[in-house]
Amino acid sequence: MKYNNLYNFKNPVKNFLNIDNLEFPDKVSEFKLWDLCWVKPFNFRVRKQGDKYRTIKMPNILNFMRAYEYYRDMSNFNDVQCMDPVHKRLSANVETGDFKSGEYDKQLEEDFEKLCIYDNLIKMDIKEYYGRIYTHKLDFENHDERFLTCMNLGATNGLIMGNYLSLYFAEQNLKSISKDIERELMNSDIECEFSYFSDDFYFFCNKNDNEKIIKIFDHVLEKYELERNDGKKEVWSYETFNSYNMVERYWKKIMAHCNEKLIKEEKIKEKYHSEDFAYKLYFINQIIYRISNLNDEKQKKVLINNFFKTRYFRELDLDEYQVKNYDYHQLCFIFKYSPEAMLYSIDKFSEMDKFEKQKVKEFFKVRYKEALKEPFNEEQLYFYYAIKLMGFDDIIKNEKALVLKSNSQILISYYLKDKEFDENEIEELKQNTDEAYWFQNYHTILYTPELLSDLDTSINKYLMPKNAFNKTEDDYSTRNLKSKQRTYYMNFYKKNLELGNSIIRDIEDVTEEIQEYLELKIKEYEEVFEEDID
Repeated sequence: MKYNNLYNFKNPVKNFLNIDNLEFPDKVSEFKLWDLCWVKPFNFRVRKQGDKYRTIKMPNILNFMRAYEYYRDMSNFNDVQCMDPVHKRLSANVETGDFKSGEYDKQLEEDFEKLCIYDNLIKMDIKEYYGRIYTHKLDFENHDERFLTCMNLGATNGLIMGNYLSLYFAEQNLKSISKDIERELMNSDIECEFSYFSDDFYFFCNKNDNEKIIKIFDHVLEKYELERNDGKKEVWSYETFNSYNMVERYWKKIMAHCNEKLIKEEKIKEKYHSEDFAYKLYFINQIIYRISNLNDEKQKKVLINNFFKTRYFRELDLDEYQVKNYDYHQLCFIFKYSPEAMLYSIDKFSEMDKFEKQKVKEFFKVRYKEALKEPFNEEQLYFYYAIKLMGFDDIIKNEKALVLKSNSQILISYYLKDKEFDENEIEELKQNTDEAYWFQNYHTILYTPELLSDLDTSINKYLMPKNAFNKTEDDYSTRNLKSKQRTYYMNFYKKNLELGNSIIRDIEDVTEEIQEYLELKIKEYEEVFEEDID
């Protein structure tokens, strides 16, 4: 189990971080509550749909590790689905840092079975769920909630999104909501089966009960000081649900189509005995064709990303394939539509013998620049990664000014690591002394000899949490407490900076991390598939 997978669960940014590389205190699990103070997380914005984004907050790493060690013995910590196996759809795998493969397929099959029994499916979600959870309403099983709230400046209204601890407590709260819904349905004698994936609830029921179920959902949420998202109520019949859920069928059809073409090309190759024969990249055109038949942006991206995660694509020997001119612009369109797809494919295209990199250079030049003007930090990072693998270093250098303005702390840290910034730009970065910049400031110190030579001063100025410093109104005992806190933070940062430990991976290591993740996901999916056969 990797700490990266806990610190950033599900989000691909985890592949760029290297929390496991850091040296932690030997007895971090024995830290008392006020051995550490309230800390401010840094923000990382990821695209939701269209021009909307979700803000992931990444907490101080030492505080996070202390909280993890404190809560890890809670019930069902490593398997949240066991909290509520009848109703909970979400199944997390801490080994991959992702949701379990194959679960979606099983649940989709069960959905169709239920839609044969009931009139319809009502899908509703909770409005701004993570941001509206009150920690004092959570069941901490006799644990102190303040180890959790300390990671977000002591705030009790809302959980910071992105890490596994928040997911665990959010799912625990949903278990309680689920029990209340179940009780209300039984008391109302309503024929209904329901399940939920995070804050999305699925109610399989008959039309005459639709309004009653909506009222029950609203009533239960009100008890938790939550509310339903009015704009996201969906009602599905078997027919409409079947027409909508085409993603898995489509990527399987893509592979089937490509295999048929491959067989035909094999016969041509044998007939003409041509040593120069090269196969065609049919899957690129097939992806374009299939996503054109989907109306939902999210489903289109799922189709694209999941195809490039398959064993079929990952094991293709691309050196045996030719690249037509139309392949380049179609592939660029795919990357523009779903930049995440570059993580799972660019390593193969960048090493492909017949792939002319110069034909896509203008695409990467323009799209990287545009990505830096937008607020989506993860897409900026994906383009940076792809450009590095393609070897377009001049594109990286030319966009320093936009990177400085991007507030993308992970990307800025890579520019620091690459020594792309000049003295004036480093001086500009050194003006960011607010605690919210702790991640990039760590790397500013690590890669700036002047700051590294005086660690005590640098850590106090750029990394020490604000709440660890004395205030004029502090009494003697509080000052002693804060002195102890500063010592813990100082020792942690100082040791890692002296060892040269970066929190970001080398790009080559990022590639290896992604490849390892894909191997685990493929293996996990195939194990589920084998169980179905048995």
